[in-house]
Amino acid sequence: MNTNIYKTYLDKASLDHKLLFNGSIKTLGYILKTNKEYFSKKPYQLLGINPSTKIEKGKKINVNTAILYLAPDTTVTNKTICPNASRNGCSKDCLATSGRLGMINGQLAQIRRTLYYLYHNEAFMIQLQNEIDKYHKKYGDSLAVRLNGTSDLNWSTLIAKNPGIQFYDYSKLRNMIVKNKNKNHHYTFSGSMYSDYSRKELTKAVDAGLNIALAFNTKGTKKDTLRIPKKLFNKKLIDFDITDVRFKDKKGSIGYLKRKGSNVNERLIDNKKVNNFFITESNIKELI
Repeated sequence: MNTNIYKTYLDKASLDHKLLFNGSIKTLGYILKTNKEYFSKKPYQLLGINPSTKIEKGKKINVNTAILYLAPDTTVTNKTICPNASRNGCSKDCLATSGRLGMINGQLAQIRRTLYYLYHNEAFMIQLQNEIDKYHKKYGDSLAVRLNGTSDLNWSTLIAKNPGIQFYDYSKLRNMIVKNKNKNHHYTFSGSMYSDYSRKELTKAVDAGLNIALAFNTKGTKKDTLRIPKKLFNKKLIDFDITDVRFKDKKGSIGYLKRKGSNVNERLIDNKKVNNFFITESNIKELI
């Protein structure tokens, strides 16, 4: 147990910051206090290899993905690690609250990684590089790394130091995508219909020929009323749920993702909303 790690969090973190934890609102200070031993240790690992069903599908095409999951947006800090999250309306339905990530162990792990990133950044970056090296040694050219599993940070410096490794991410930061100079870093723009700002960014992304992912408010069940069209923006839509391996997509591809972590009643209610992160029955008319 490293008491210096824990003390740094007590000294520097926003202990009165409130977050949804294990089904109820808690302060960060309370979570640290009740899990002192856990937060007195550095993260056991930062990257997970093929950690979800969708990510694991890449193995069928000889891609093994190492992915970093941090606590998204303003979960543990007043300063977001997902710029544009509020203007895209994606915080509420972030993947960090679904599946294994939504379980208490998953939440604790995300919080610990994020605190380590924020307040022990030098040690974090060294560990991250060591893990990338370890996985590259094990998987070779089949390795792909996705650093923004639940964040939207600029990792360009680290990626530039690893030119022989394929990185990829989804991002809502169109300018960061456009300015990306790392040929080994593939971006897919994540579109949203939440606000006037996000709509304009989506239009600009389409006009620029960026690869784009659109999340639809459906799971494709019999009770779901939203139908995913075959085409949008005069392009055939690709099923992005088949794999997560976006860097294999053709330039300018536009694909769809079905909504995760929801029930049919929630989806039917959201279909009546025009301003929503998801493509709904009420806003899809603007795109067709």
